[in-house]
Amino acid sequence: MVWAPSYGIERARAWLRDRLLQQVGVDRYGGVLVALVLGDQRAISDAAWTLFTRTGISHLASISGLHITMIAALVGGIVGALWRRTPGLLWRAPAQLAAICAGMVAALLYALLAGWGIPAQRTVLMLATVAAAWIVRARVTPGTSLLLAAFVVCLFDPWAVTSAGFWLSFGAVAAIVWEVQGRPNRGPSGRGSMLATAVRVQLAVSLALIPATAVLFQQISLVSPLANAVAIPVVSWIVTPLALVGAAFAAFPAPLQALAAPLLAL
Repeated sequence: MVWAPSYGIERARAWLRDRLLQQVGVDRYGGVLVALVLGDQRAISDAAWTLFTRTGISHLASISGLHITMIAALVGGIVGALWRRTPGLLWRAPAQLAAICAGMVAALLYALLAGWGIPAQRTVLMLATVAAAWIVRARVTPGTSLLLAAFVVCLFDPWAVTSAGFWLSFGAVAAIVWEVQGRPNRGPSGRGSMLATAVRVQLAVSLALIPATAVLFQQISLVSPLANAVAIPVVSWIVTPLALVGAAFAAFPAPLQALAAPLLAL
């Protein structure tokens, strides 16, 4: 019998997938929830894929950098808060350092559990670059972090440039970095400015991905900017957190497992 770490990861993914399907079934949205948690899109129906493709939101039915970043931030925040309240641990290391290390471990483990696709690799490498820069007190811009992530991905997998995920993932983040960091902000601050920035970011990502979408999929969704303006915040800030928390409870034994069904049903 040959054993490798990748086999253990795949077994864990299959086990959690079975647990999730027991809770959500394979109805219209069950496969979407499994894809959001594990990056496994096999249970998504053809009707759902047609709808996602026509509206240009198919990229949301997969593990995104935002999912991994949320997990890293949540774990890092919890570890940092507990570390600050334990004097014995504070003597050993600063709370911020412990939070960063815990967040990176959580990001790596979740990225592996999610299948270690190109978006997951990009996110982990960008987070690692920022974490390393903080530890050595260096300043790294988001653009530099993105370039380093692309370099490392291609270094270990030169064929990554032939995948659609590579161009869509790095292209979307490059558009966000260009819009947020590459242009001076002359507008007023506050909620109005945040909303205007969100609109500009959405338009930048939609326009930047048009060439790649046309080349890779031979089609362009005209309603994509409007559909994404609604779908991105709903999926990112409501659906995905509920799916992740529901999946966590689904992995627990009874009676905690009973809490998974209502969370996933929402």
